[in-house]
Amino acid sequence: MTNGGEEGQLSRIYVLGAGAVGLLFAGYLRKAGYPITLLLRSPAAVERFEQQGRKIGIVNDWVRTHPSRQRLMRPGEEMACSIDDVQAETPTENDTIISQLIITTKAQHVQQAYSQVQNRLNSNSAVLMLQNGMGTLEAIQRQFYAQSQIQPAFIVGTNAHGCLRHSNEEFATHHTAISSCKIALHTPVAPPKSAMGMLAALSALPLNISVVNWSDLQPQMLLKLAANAVINPATALAGCRNGTMLQPELSSVQAFVTSACLEIAAIYARAHPHLHSELSAAAIEEYVLNIVHVTAQNRSSMLQDIDAARPTESDWINGYLVRLGQQHGVPTPINTSLYALIKLRESAF
Repeated sequence: MTNGGEEGQLSRIYVLGAGAVGLLFAGYLRKAGYPITLLLRSPAAVERFEQQGRKIGIVNDWVRTHPSRQRLMRPGEEMACSIDDVQAETPTENDTIISQLIITTKAQHVQQAYSQVQNRLNSNSAVLMLQNGMGTLEAIQRQFYAQSQIQPAFIVGTNAHGCLRHSNEEFATHHTAISSCKIALHTPVAPPKSAMGMLAALSALPLNISVVNWSDLQPQMLLKLAANAVINPATALAGCRNGTMLQPELSSVQAFVTSACLEIAAIYARAHPHLHSELSAAAIEEYVLNIVHVTAQNRSSMLQDIDAARPTESDWINGYLVRLGQQHGVPTPINTSLYALIKLRESAF
């Protein structure tokens, strides 16, 4: 198997954003034999990675939280593993062209992070974007390629796996909920070999990754946006795990979920009328509740950001929906309120 390399060698894949998701993908790609380089934010981070042996840890916590799923463990797979021989550098450490790049930084940091690697990308490069929310790719194209048709081939993905990173385990990810991913090419021109190689590499991983057409991925991304817009701010403001929203005695929370899904469905009906049947209020609510159930033990990324006094992704989640509603004349009182309350929390940092 080749991945855009020469003489049967696998091409190096760079991962920008060594958080829980980035480490999960980097770890599994390295286990599959791909050379991996983590692009870390500082020389100090690179030094810490070198000192701990250039290893990525993956802990399969989903087995503990869902004991009935132990049958999904593959032969020889362990509850925890350490993946060796991973490289690390800062984004600006050298000017080597990056053929294949995965960006897993949070949405609010994507443009700044991308600015550090833009000069290492060309029309033969492939870039996978994996963020919560929507609008980051459009922001990159506006900022860096408004005057140029020469740009990398972009692949957009949606990830439903639950994973988190503990503060005392900088280079280990805890895979808390096993789910699936969908990825699609988002380019108007014929993709380079690097893009096709990346699609092949990712779809072969044991992470239930499906390669689909952009027209099929878009409704999935909008569903995930809806789930993030409902679950993340609610749990961040309440300071609770996702599963708390399922408690039967909390009828007011159930009513909130229904109302929020109705509002989001109204936005989508005006902005994406061709997807109306797939993005009905009932379909959105069913998806949201399923995500809550699958990730019941998780603390949402927005809650983790609030607890750590970090900026959240709200501009790309509830903020995105508010802007979309404004563009199409749809009132958004629920998303406007959630967005304002999260921004109020951020202002206290």
